[in-house]
Amino acid sequence: MKHILILTGLIWAGFTLPASAATYGQKVVAAVLLAEARGEGETGMVAVAEVIRRRADQKGISPLLVVKPGAFSSLNGKTHDQIVRQFENHPMFPQALRIARTLYNEPEKLRNITKGATHFTHKAETPYWAVNQTPVAVIGNHAFYRLAN
Repeated sequence: MKHILILTGLIWAGFTLPASAATYGQKVVAAVLLAEARGEGETGMVAVAEVIRRRADQKGISPLLVVKPGAFSSLNGKTHDQIVRQFENHPMFPQALRIARTLYNEPEKLRNITKGATHFTHKAETPYWAVNQTPVAVIGNHAFYRLAN
């Protein structure tokens, strides 16, 4: 994928932007995608990205404000900086970062494989919010739910 980056009037046409060009929010979201769904590959990470984007849109906030302890178990007991440090050298980080950039910059390109889901959990678990709910999608080991605001 090629990108054009304009910096102080100069145009640079190159290949995929390096991780250093990513925003802080994109890096945090990429790390969360890895923490939550790296075992499910790209499809699983895209599915989690869709949930993050949907929550951000519903609340009118940045995806960075959506990814917080309590909302994503991978952040329980961790700061954003800690999760980025944990995953920024992971071999799948560039892939997760590409998904995070799409989530931030071109969310319409997300495929809606979660059918409007706002929550997800391991398919073998039933947290309190999933009681009496039917998943709208099951992707790998995750069940996705669309809950009312």
